[in-house]
Amino acid sequence: APPGFPPPPPIPPSPTRVRPTVPRKKLRPFFWNKLQTPVVASTVWGEVPTTRESAFDLADLEATFSLENASSARTDGGGKEAALLRSPSLKAGPTTLLDITRANNVAIMLSRIKLSAPDIRRALLSLDDERLTTDDLKAIGRQLPTTEEVARLSDFGDVSRLAKADQFFFEIMTIPHLGTRLECMIFRRRLELDVEELRPELDILRNASREVKGPPGPASAFQAVLSVGNALNGSTFRGGARGFKLDALLKLRETKTVKGGAGCPTLLHYIARILLRSDPTLVTFVEDMPHLEAAARVSVQTLQTSIASLVDGLIQVKEEMKRMRSDRTTPSGDQFAQVMGPFIALSTETIDAMSNMGGAVDMELQGLLAYFGETPDAQDAPKPEDFFSLILAFSASLQKAALEVHDADAKGAAKAKLAAAPAQEAPEQQVAANNTVKMAKDSLALPASQGHAASGHSIGRGQLDQTIRSMRDGRRRARPEREERRPLSKMFLDGGRPVSRAFD
Repeated sequence: APPGFPPPPPIPPSPTRVRPTVPRKKLRPFFWNKLQTPVVASTVWGEVPTTRESAFDLADLEATFSLENASSARTDGGGKEAALLRSPSLKAGPTTLLDITRANNVAIMLSRIKLSAPDIRRALLSLDDERLTTDDLKAIGRQLPTTEEVARLSDFGDVSRLAKADQFFFEIMTIPHLGTRLECMIFRRRLELDVEELRPELDILRNASREVKGPPGPASAFQAVLSVGNALNGSTFRGGARGFKLDALLKLRETKTVKGGAGCPTLLHYIARILLRSDPTLVTFVEDMPHLEAAARVSVQTLQTSIASLVDGLIQVKEEMKRMRSDRTTPSGDQFAQVMGPFIALSTETIDAMSNMGGAVDMELQGLLAYFGETPDAQDAPKPEDFFSLILAFSASLQKAALEVHDADAKGAAKAKLAAAPAQEAPEQQVAANNTVKMAKDSLALPASQGHAASGHSIGRGQLDQTIRSMRDGRRRARPEREERRPLSKMFLDGGRPVSRAFD
């Protein structure tokens, strides 16, 4: 170095290849994954000395890990350890190039498939539906060889000396685009089943949407809520409403009456009472919506995702077909193009129909939400299944309240009749009066506002009695074959006077 300048730093020695020390005895192997030489330089291992001499005292290494005369050795594991040391796999030299846990998992999978590695390869190339089930294809897809494992097996000489897991990887690693091929094969196997599962759910949503929106539906019950709400809020800014958000239905039971008594404790009970006065069948509107309960259990988002996966799966099959036609290194016996070509032609029409049906149902559901005053595109808009659940819950609460109102009115009417009897009534007459009260309860008499006969039986046994019985028994009421369905006004009006004056 020139005078006055520090000497240059020493040139680091070039990395030398570490040659493994060959033990004098056969030792138990330690399974690990070696880092490649270019990677080592940038890691902590680049700072480790590369001399052959160890910095640690390993004098007892061979005595501790030697496999010779291991049958007489005894450890804390006892007989289990001795059996492990006598394992034939340890005497046959290198048994696997894979991680021991991964090799075991692959071996377990192969034991379930019960096919040899060459047979599995032939079944994958020929798309054999008989030899490999859908579950087998999924299991193979979870145990594909990595790039590093492929390189390790390619550099090995006699693969027959390796374990079954290694031989399996060696057989399938030359199948081009194996992961994509497996996905296409699974898609082909499951398409018909997936379509059969999705189509009924689409039909349920479409029918439920039309039942809720069409007559009779819940519109008249909602109109009763609107009329009562406007009457209660007439002196406030909440009055004069043309409609309301449906979450208000959940607040009907929370709103207490002031002087309703035990027979009408909440606003929901009052709504039930005026519906019973007007038309008892309005309380059981849900009987005209047989698909409502099933629609409340269908996740529309999951349904749309499933339909989209069908479309994406078909696109993937078509792309793989194009790639195979342009690739001239197709393995011998590959039947992918011969099998998938007709499948694409047959399935395209089915998937297009499912996609169109899903789009139509989605538009119908969006229109349903908009019809009932919701904004489908809003962030806080209810999901269709939540909307159906809300209608279902409102119907159940309304029917329960109607039963409570009817029972309270019948009990009050019986007490009033008993109080009106002469005070000097004979004991026998008193017994007859008590029987009259019991008959009034059992026969589900009409409310006092509709009149009673002197015997205590309800007059006419009309729609009210039939409706109450159906709610108690949980059965649908019988309807005449040609029963006229009276037109119902829409819940939200665009202007002008309401069409129906039922709740004025």
